[in-house]
Formats: sequence, C-alpha cells, structure tokens
Amino acid sequence: MSREGTITRLAYSCMLMVGINSGWIGPFLPEISHAAHLPIERVGLIVSASAAGSLISVVVAGEINQQLSAQKILVGAMAFFTAGLAGLAASPGLAGLLCAGFLLGLANGGIDIGANALIVELNRERLASALNYLHVLFGVGALLGPLIVSAAFATRVPYWWVFGGGALACAAIAFRLGTTPALEVRMAPTSGDGFIAMLARPHIWVISGVMFLYVGAEIGIGAWLFLYLRMAGALGPILASSGVSLYWLGLVCGRAFGGRLGHRIALPQFTMLASALSAAALVLLIAAPAAGGFAASAVFLIGVGYGPVFPNMIAVGASRFPAEVGRMTSIVVAGGALGAIVAPWIMGQAIAHVSPRASMEIALAFTIAMAALSLSLRAFDASRRNNSQSN
Repeated sequence: MSREGTITRLAYSCMLMVGINSGWIGPFLPEISHAAHLPIERVGLIVSASAAGSLISVVVAGEINQQLSAQKILVGAMAFFTAGLAGLAASPGLAGLLCAGFLLGLANGGIDIGANALIVELNRERLASALNYLHVLFGVGALLGPLIVSAAFATRVPYWWVFGGGALACAAIAFRLGTTPALEVRMAPTSGDGFIAMLARPHIWVISGVMFLYVGAEIGIGAWLFLYLRMAGALGPILASSGVSLYWLGLVCGRAFGGRLGHRIALPQFTMLASALSAAALVLLIAAPAAGGFAASAVFLIGVGYGPVFPNMIAVGASRFPAEVGRMTSIVVAGGALGAIVAPWIMGQAIAHVSPRASMEIALAFTIAMAALSLSLRAFDASRRNNSQSN
C-alpha cells in the first residue's frame, strides 16, 4: 500500500471513530447515570460539554492548519479522543465525565478539520468523490455505534470496557498516523489570504449559509423524527426507531452515491438536485406519515438527498480557497454547528407547542432554502468565470 493510501485510510478511520462515538454515547447514558449515581439530566451534560469542545476546536484547528499539516492535527485529535474515551471509562464523578466529554469534543472538531483538509490535500483531482467517501465512514460509524451497544447489553459487557476498547483503537490510529512519514502537499498561500480577508468574501458566506441550513435540518430531523413518527404516524417505538435508522442509512447511501457522481457533475447543481430530492420526500412524509412503506421510502429518500450536501460544500470551498482549506473548513463547519443549535430547538418548540407536522414543515423550509442557496452558488461561479474571461 502506498504512503498516500495509508494516510487516506487512517483519515477514514478517524472519521469512522467519530461516527461510532456519536452512535454509542446516547444509548450508554442511562448506564453511566446508574454507575455514577447521577440523575440522567446531569449525565446528559456530557453531550453539551462535547458540543462546546467541538465548536472551540473547529475554530482553533482551522488556524492551526495554516501552520501545521493536517496529519499532525489528526495525531493530536486522536490523542484527545483516546484521553476522552479513557476518561469516560474511568471517571466516577460528574466533573471527570464532563472533562472527558469536552476532550471528545476537542477531538471531534480537530478530526472534522484535519480529516477533511488531509483528504483535500491528497485528492484535489477528485475532491467531491473523496470527501463523500470520507463522510460515508461517519455514517457507517453512526450505524455501528448502536449495534455495539446492543451487543454489549446482550453479553453484559459494562460500558467502561467498550469505551476502553475504543480508547485503545484511537491510540493505535494516533500511533500509526504519527509514525507514518507525512506527505506535505499543501498549496502556498497567496496575497490577501487570512481569516478576516476570507470573511470579506461573499462566497464563504453562501457556503456557510448552505451548511447552516443543511446541518440544522439534518440534526433536527435526526432528533425529532422518532417523536414525529410516534405522534403523527401513530407508530410503535420499535417501528419509529427503525424509521430513524432508515434515515441514517439513507444518508450513508446518499454519500456513497455522491462518491460515484461527485466528479461528473457540477457540485452546486448536484447539491441543488439532492436538496430538491429531500424536500420532495419531506412533502410526502408530511402528507402521509402513517402510510407504511410509502412513509418509510420518504424517510429513506430524505437521508439520500441530504447525504452528499456536507462533503460537496467542503469540496466547493476547497476549490475556491485551495491554499486555505483548513481555515475555510473551520468557518463553514462553524456555520453548520450554529445550524445544529438553532434548527433542532425551533423544531422542538414546534412539536411541543404547535403540532408534529409543524416541526417537519420547518425542516422543509430549511431544505428549500438550502436548494435555493445552492443554485445561487452555481450562478455565483458562472459570474466569476465570466469576469475572469473578460479580464
């Protein structure tokens, strides 16, 4: 295996671990609560601590990437991941658990920046395809996480053994990344580069806007789909939870599909079409949430349409800012993080105080706006090409 192939696969492994942790942390919270003799709502602060660490790390890692290679950032992130999982396994009290969650958040943000930047550096000729395949691994991990929890429950393996095993896996990945000679392929910065200069460019705001809408809708649906199917579709808990799994499976399939098509179609157009597919599927789900296979197909297609959006936007930004991939990624991912804060809260208010249907209508509004912004990106690129030709 070439050194380039080895580093690429290690970056994929980092993203896989992020997905697995996202999938298993929630189901393990009740067991952590019982073992630590803490109320479940206080143990749930682990997720909030992780989100805080991730938001800080995303911003900082983007600037660090302008000085250090993405591979070194991944080494540090996996070291944080190792410490965070070990802390969850060993901490008996709330303070230690929150510190461990914060470390996991720092790791998540570092991996978001480092893995995306590294894949861009090594695959500039097939950006969209390589990035879609990278994010397929996140989805696969998110599906594997609950299965690991189920296996642990079935075999009576305590959560600290599972987290300890995850810590060992992260340590092995960090060691392999650290001992593999780096491939320095970053482009030299150009005049006018910098964080403030980037914020002054309309292109970065449009990409960040798409990410705000996408991540908000994706996380919001993931958070409230179960309750929507229970209330609006009158489904039992097993069928409703299966619907949520179907949604995430659609996301994985959409990214795999995006990996096949990403280098064959203009990315703004691809993103617009994918968003339109999700919007159409949301209309079907809102119209007939109790229609059995019809509703299941709609849920799956929502995920399929959402799948390629995140990696496509990273690819668009990397093409526009080739010497500042880390900085660009930190800005647009931070935009997505803000969407993840806003949209699920609005959808939760809607489902609690208006109606279940209203929550999905908000997701539909976000998705339609996302398609429109993606189309404006296409027009933006066409205008830039015309100006270049005229000059």
